[in-house]
Amino acid sequence: MKKKWLIISVPVLVVLSIVCFVFVRNPTAGSSSVFFPPDSANLRAVSTSQAVTNMQTFTRVARQLARSPQSRVLIEGHANAVLGTETEERQTLMPLSQQRAEAAANFLVSNFHIDRNRIIISAAGGGYPASKRDGSLNRRVKFSILRN
Repeated sequence: MKKKWLIISVPVLVVLSIVCFVFVRNPTAGSSSVFFPPDSANLRAVSTSQAVTNMQTFTRVARQLARSPQSRVLIEGHANAVLGTETEERQTLMPLSQQRAEAAANFLVSNFHIDRNRIIISAAGGGYPASKRDGSLNRRVKFSILRN
């Protein structure tokens, strides 16, 4: 009986190891966010691997919108707080997160022909960090599909 359990569990352990490796190696894989370089709303200024991951996310969002023509997408821009001051938030982080949300919206419109009326953008600034340790995970826009 134990041998059967081991035979069944070995493939499961291999699969789990691969999944863990992918997510530890690339924590943004499969997320509903696209990521940006520091202090920038330029989607094209990221590494090649991040550009591929970003494109996969955009494609996934566009497919979800195509499957549900009545749905809309909320694009929420985020930024990485460095100082954590109100001045930084107001003068730097809110405008940057707004620019990031607009860049993502423009990308969906120009590359996937998503109707701009189906897109809602919002700026969150540095107020909702995805990670307190890894600032690169905070330089993002987050997509939420809103179903009617």
